[in-house]
Formats: sequence, C-alpha cells, structure tokens
Amino acid sequence: MSSIVAGIEMGGTGCKVAISDTNGQFTEQYSLQVVTTTSENTLLEIHDWLALKKSERPFVAIGIACFGPVDLNKKSKTYGYITTTPKPGWQYVNVVGAFHDLNVPIVFETDVNAPAMTEAALLGDTSAAYITIGTGYSTNRFLE
Repeated sequence: MSSIVAGIEMGGTGCKVAISDTNGQFTEQYSLQVVTTTSENTLLEIHDWLALKKSERPFVAIGIACFGPVDLNKKSKTYGYITTTPKPGWQYVNVVGAFHDLNVPIVFETDVNAPAMTEAALLGDTSAAYITIGTGYSTNRFLE
C-alpha cells in the first residue's frame, strides 16, 4: 500500500487542498477560496481540514505550492514565508509555520516551480519550461 500525502496549491485568488497516495490517486479534494485580506483565516481553515484528515487517515508529508514572491532559502529566518507580495494582508506571512504542528515534513515551492518540476518528473525529464497565466503571470525554465 502506498503512503498518503497532502498537497496545497495557493494561487492568487484561490486554494486547493488534496489528499493523495504517492501513486497520484486522489482520495480527498477540498477547494477553498482565498480571502486575500485574511491570511490567518485562510491558513487556519486549511490547517483544520488537514488536521481532521490526518486523524482519519494519517499522511506522511505536505507539499505546498504558493503564490509569491516567497522565501525558498531554507537557511533564511523567513523560509516558508510569502514576502513582498502586493496582496493586502499577505506580506510576510509564515505559510510553512502554519502547518508545523501537524508533525510531518513540509516541502515548499512557488506555484510556478512546483508544477514545472512535477511535469518534468512525471515525464522522466531533467529539463523543462513552464509558463503560467492566472492572476499574475510567470515562467520557469530549468536545464540539466
């Protein structure tokens, strides 16, 4: 039996939270519309849902793909934070810290890097280009 993981996609206007096995079979999906003026309420609602799901069927890790800009430097005091975003109420919000008490490893990436890396990994590639157009727009390219 494969392990269970949780994924959070925090976009510019909405969040999606899903529970999946490590083979990519979704077992639970939940959608939450982000109210950009209340980061605390949004993160608390996601946290509480994940805590409930973890009590029902434990998961082993959380992956977070987040709008930015974000701090990805694991040695930084603000690792896991949304930093200088223009979104009111979301500047310097500790996204990763909101889920630490769930006591599982947390992987944190941008909402552009994460899908680019996933697409490449699923195709068995080491290079990829990715363009996203949503509330904002961004590109990602990595080459090996």
